[in-house]
Amino acid sequence: MEQTEEFGESLLEYACRQGLLHTLAEEYVLSCGESASDESQSEKKREKKKKKRFPNVAGFCRYFRVGEAEYACLCAKYPTEFDRLGALFEDEALNSEVSPTILSAYLKKRLGYEKSGGSEVCDGQLKIVFDHDIMEDGE
Repeated sequence: MEQTEEFGESLLEYACRQGLLHTLAEEYVLSCGESASDESQSEKKREKKKKKRFPNVAGFCRYFRVGEAEYACLCAKYPTEFDRLGALFEDEALNSEVSPTILSAYLKKRLGYEKSGGSEVCDGQLKIVFDHDIMEDGE
């Protein structure tokens, strides 16, 4: 875990305290695109174009050498800063070239998107619940 010399705290906590978490997040997002732009033009013609890395929460943690527990702790301690960070990752996800299946799973697991209770599992069997009266259609 990276430490700031002055306070002995993680770089992310220091950035949160100073209101600079968005600056670190932008640094991370820019680093995700660098791997694709490092090749020379002739190499790009010969090889398939490398895809830009998908900026995400796990990659952000890896980049700044923090674990999920510290990330969650900082989320609770600095909710406004991490709310902004969540918006950044949502925007990056929605504007990425990742498949809809991966995008949907990512939004649900990492960014807290959940479907409203349209179905539920009871005793190992799927129970589907409809809040629509089919007899009222067309009236």
